Amino acid sequence: MNGRTILVVSASHDETARLVDCGPRRDFLEVARRLDAPVIYRTGSPRRGWGGRLLGPHLRQAWQAASLSRPGDTIFADGEHLGVPLLLVLALRLQRGRRVVMLGHLLSKPWKGILLRLATRTSTAGVVVVHSEEQARTARAAVGRSWLVRQVPYQVDADFWRGGSPLAGDLPLILAVGSENRDYRTLVAAVRGLRARVVIAAGSHWARKTAQAGNLPANVELLTAPLPFADLRRLYEQAAVVAVPLEDVANQSGVTTLLEAMSMGRPVVVSATRGQREYVRGALMRPDGMLDRAATAGRGPGDAADAGVYVPPGHAGALRAAFVRLLSDADLAATLGAGGRRTIADHFTVEQYTAALAECLAPTPCPPRAPAVTPAGTPA
Repeated sequence: MNGRTILVVSASHDETARLVDCGPRRDFLEVARRLDAPVIYRTGSPRRGWGGRLLGPHLRQAWQAASLSRPGDTIFADGEHLGVPLLLVLALRLQRGRRVVMLGHLLSKPWKGILLRLATRTSTAGVVVVHSEEQARTARAAVGRSWLVRQVPYQVDADFWRGGSPLAGDLPLILAVGSENRDYRTLVAAVRGLRARVVIAAGSHWARKTAQAGNLPANVELLTAPLPFADLRRLYEQAAVVAVPLEDVANQSGVTTLLEAMSMGRPVVVSATRGQREYVRGALMRPDGMLDRAATAGRGPGDAADAGVYVPPGHAGALRAAFVRLLSDADLAATLGAGGRRTIADHFTVEQYTAALAECLAPTPCPPRAPAVTPAGTPA
């Protein structure tokens, strides 16, 4: 007889209800509905630092999930900060026969690698689900023999994030959204004196700290409070270009903004980081204003249309050149925006993600994902 699936998530019940009320669908709720699975929410405030994250409210959630589970059950944790404590609790309580499926977000930190090696060598088997090949390589090197690593692309609610042509204004709008590993100082340097209005919506419902932007020129507005989703959608509707300037990190930072912007039909400009390579197909903008397709040939789904322009991380000149090109070439911007919307429909909807995650939560191990979501060529 097949066991149940139990979901353990980082959000509190009240946070989830507030965000879902007027916002996009939450992926874990879609999975819960699909599998008729109970959800164990966080109680209490999250704590800072790795010790606080592992030993704070998440440890209580792990204990609760272990107490509710029975042999044959699958327990899903929406991050390694929940999955590792869960594995250790199951081992401490000598509870065998449970299967754990955990999302892996940033596994390349040394202390996380040590904990992952320890935790996945307990008696419990399971699956680590990641959203990028860079993190998949890290996970494969760390997990125990009884564990699988599966790469599942992230998602966006394409019904909620839907827009028409950019709204006309006195100046074109360059929009930047989010805080995690953002390089807004480079963005500010790139747009200083540019004939464009720039809005940095750095407030986040998910990030633990707000990115800084330094001294702002007159054409840049910084918003630090998280925006209601309807207000953020209106900003996307006004935007001519959406910028995702990133520090060169190994995980897929910026993916939520990229997918929202592409779903809204907006061209994106994104830093060509180590970890952000699966979602956007497009050429690299060189500092001299020339587009170099060979430099980013391995990025984005192999069968997708171009959806944006890459720039070298930390290079203000190339970032400025990308903005100038897209703001002066309306046809190119429209083509990239349309390509992004098609890419979302083909690869990254919440329905596709929910189905893929449900496969990994099934009693039998999930199969490898289809080649259609694998970047073309060899990663650069």
